Amino acid sequence: MSPVRWGIIGPGSIAHNFADALKESFSGKLIAIASLNNERREEFGNKYNIENQFRFNTYDQLLNSNDVDAVYISTPHTLHAELSIKAAGKGKHILCEKPGAVNLIEGQKVINAVRESGVFYVEGFMYRCHPQIPALIKLIKDNKIGKVNKIISSFGFDMKKVIPDSRLFDKNLAGGAILDVGLYPISFSRLIAGVANGKKFLNPYEIVADARIGETGVDEIASATLRFDNNITAEASTAILQNMKNNAIIEGSEGYIELDQPWAPGRDGGPYHSKIKININGKEETKEFKGSEHLFFFEAELSSQTILKQRLEVPHPGMTWEDTLGNLNVLDEWRKKIGYSLPQDII
Repeated sequence: MSPVRWGIIGPGSIAHNFADALKESFSGKLIAIASLNNERREEFGNKYNIENQFRFNTYDQLLNSNDVDAVYISTPHTLHAELSIKAAGKGKHILCEKPGAVNLIEGQKVINAVRESGVFYVEGFMYRCHPQIPALIKLIKDNKIGKVNKIISSFGFDMKKVIPDSRLFDKNLAGGAILDVGLYPISFSRLIAGVANGKKFLNPYEIVADARIGETGVDEIASATLRFDNNITAEASTAILQNMKNNAIIEGSEGYIELDQPWAPGRDGGPYHSKIKININGKEETKEFKGSEHLFFFEAELSSQTILKQRLEVPHPGMTWEDTLGNLNVLDEWRKKIGYSLPQDII
């Protein structure tokens, strides 16, 4: 069976990670790049040996190419929904970087489009494809720490100063911490609360939130407390102007579990090395995960294999369509609670 032929839209840093991962993939290969920037397009094309005829200077050219089976979308957030809908209309399979849309309104339009077109679609939460997540799920299902009570997770980094020209601080590009990295703790909390309740994911019935809105109008530091069924509480924190622990802790009636690298279990893309620590009544056990694979390999390979199997959604714990919509709904509510609205929120 021939590998899936991928085209990348937007040659940013995360696109380099995906391209590096495709080098290791058994089921997919990179053949095309689309960028509006001539210099970046040529640099990317040279680095990954992309033929000149597949170095497109418009996104539409790539989407119109009969040689491209699937697209990886890694543009700024505000283009994700529009490009996903266009790609679906052209019959292309889609892996779109998170967030798949800036809000639930856009997200629903994307899912409607991919469902109507009958194409594969997944939102790029790479960490959900890493081997440590199925291992963590098994620990929860096996009641290793008893009944889950609390989930504490964070993802924050420090840009040191406000950079108005950066997409992170640009409200017109849906900047801010929540939509850049805060969505990781939310997706993780929903996953674990779901597994603890015998489901694939669970949405909270209540959200309490706080944030610091900066001079450019985006959330620079934000936190949220989510309340789920069966008395499970989740505390999520995020920032673009403050370093955080960037870990995840699950507290249970018999002990706790800690992931030291939940979001990116390897530096500079890999090789990866991460740990899950299990503490039961003061006795600690550690599960290590080590491998030579690039960090994005698992996402690239899973997506390609799913496409080749002619399935439209990745298996759990990957992000299914309903999971993506549930996550966007919580992110909308988080932003609403802190008073951070976007033009796209207006119906």
